[in-house]
Amino acid sequence: MVTRPAARDVDAVEAIATRYGPAIKAYFSRRITDRTEVEDMTQEVFLSLVRRGELEGVENMERYIFRSAANLLRERFRRAGRRPDITPDGSATSDRLVEEISPERVMLGAEAWELFVTGLQELPERARNIFVLNRFEELSGREIALRLGISQSLVEKEMTKAIAYLRGRLG
Repeated sequence: MVTRPAARDVDAVEAIATRYGPAIKAYFSRRITDRTEVEDMTQEVFLSLVRRGELEGVENMERYIFRSAANLLRERFRRAGRRPDITPDGSATSDRLVEEISPERVMLGAEAWELFVTGLQELPERARNIFVLNRFEELSGREIALRLGISQSLVEKEMTKAIAYLRGRLG
């Protein structure tokens, strides 16, 4: 059975769409040349809010909306099964996704970095040390095992746990 969202939720989404609609449309317009698809995807972002229902649990609405837009765009290109064609001069063909450093992308990157650093700090000390030695100091599992005086299999297990935890944090 499909439940209809409460009128207050629809009103809240309309207010959010009025506020963020032009920015989301601009976000899609810089990446997609088909204007009707830009309109459709913009509406889909806000329709997903209506489907979600409870908006009180969203801490940062702007981040949530732009993350939804980025996910929708990623899914669009995944379904199309294509990647942008990059010409020798570094530009992309007009009908393909163009990755640029936009304010939205910078914001999403900064938030992802904060989540990563927080997640790294939350790891147990040994797992954090192993992760840092491997990913930042570029030491092999064997070198880490020798340095920390533990087995290589323990290093591998701790790396697997650390990576899984950090992926979960970045979700």
